[in-house]
Amino acid sequence: MIPARWMILGALVLGGMVGCGGSSDDSPAEVGAGGSGGEGGEGGSGGDGGDGGEGGEDGDGGDGGSGGNGSGSCEDTKATGEAVTSPGDHEWVWVNVPGAKCRDGSDTGFAINFSSSSKEVVVFLQGGGACFNQATCFANPSFYNEGKFNGEKAGFGGIFDRTKDDNPVKDWNFVYIPYCTGDVHAGNKPDSDVPNAGKQQFLGYANIGLYLQRIVPSFPDAERVLLTGESAGGFGAAANYDQVQRGFGCTPVDLLDDSGPPMSKDIVPTCLQAKWRTTWGLDKTLLADCGEDCKDQDDFLLDFVKHLAATHSDRKQGLISSMEDQTIRTFYGYGKNDCNVPLMDPLTGPVFTEGLEELREQIASYESFGTYFFGGSNHTIIASSGFYDREVNGVKLVDWVKDLLDGTTSHVGPEAD
Repeated sequence: MIPARWMILGALVLGGMVGCGGSSDDSPAEVGAGGSGGEGGEGGSGGDGGDGGEGGEDGDGGDGGSGGNGSGSCEDTKATGEAVTSPGDHEWVWVNVPGAKCRDGSDTGFAINFSSSSKEVVVFLQGGGACFNQATCFANPSFYNEGKFNGEKAGFGGIFDRTKDDNPVKDWNFVYIPYCTGDVHAGNKPDSDVPNAGKQQFLGYANIGLYLQRIVPSFPDAERVLLTGESAGGFGAAANYDQVQRGFGCTPVDLLDDSGPPMSKDIVPTCLQAKWRTTWGLDKTLLADCGEDCKDQDDFLLDFVKHLAATHSDRKQGLISSMEDQTIRTFYGYGKNDCNVPLMDPLTGPVFTEGLEELREQIASYESFGTYFFGGSNHTIIASSGFYDREVNGVKLVDWVKDLLDGTTSHVGPEAD
């Protein structure tokens, strides 16, 4: 029988978030990541990543190839591979991707919904908690396959609703990237040992690298892309922003992070950021992309978002969050007491609010970055009816997103007293 405290955790700690589960004896080698590519024609081109080496006793593979010398076009980094065949407009098709793995080692993939009337693409990353200790891994299922997708797609709403005239992306192509890696889509560390949870395949970032080889060729005439996600998918959208922009070459990619707010070490202690870095292998993913912009690799969250705003200043980025998000307060609460929190001890609402306010202050000088903060403790909004209903100080969320896509960012909220 499952102890009552674990049942409570599963319901509350990362509630409302969908993940993935199972087991496999197959331990994939670490996927080599390509070098970082530059922006536009002036940017440096990234070299092709080398194949991951054969896994040793611990399952780790070799490093990827190094980046280019900075002399090429942004098109040099564009992902290549086999295009996905459309089953017809507005029909979902599941795509299995060889080499893509959930944290239990099972195979996975992604889904596409084509719209022949549009040359614009939404890439959406699903949320679903995280896995970095026994408690969080318990609340984060670890498999996702076509059957699971088919059981969920009928419930898609919010940004996916093509019947809403005020939906700014209702006619766009949709790409749905499920979440089953437990690493907020940011990892590249196979056979990572989580105490009391066993070995895990943290390959979220590596999976997206594989997906891009099918996604990008499927939209050869794409004119722009919105990379977005909620909760773990919001964090993941930011973590993969450099990689996705490289993959789409010169096609502009904008970023919309729903409920994945980065905060400083005053809110998210270095012990917790270090745990994520070492457990998920972030040194070889987002921290490699960030480079010198993330000088302290155990206090990187705020520096990374500033890196994105500075590096992609000709793109638009936005963050959505409630002022006292209960789920993320629980997530960040594992940093309390030098990361010695056995179950759950969420941050207080005022402490979380302080973190959001500091974040806004830190990115205020970047005109490319906007924020939309609303009252309460709700978690995630863009895939629900709240995407259309939420209004703060006279500004509807859906209109704020439309403005971002039209090239205008702003800071909205919290609600006026």
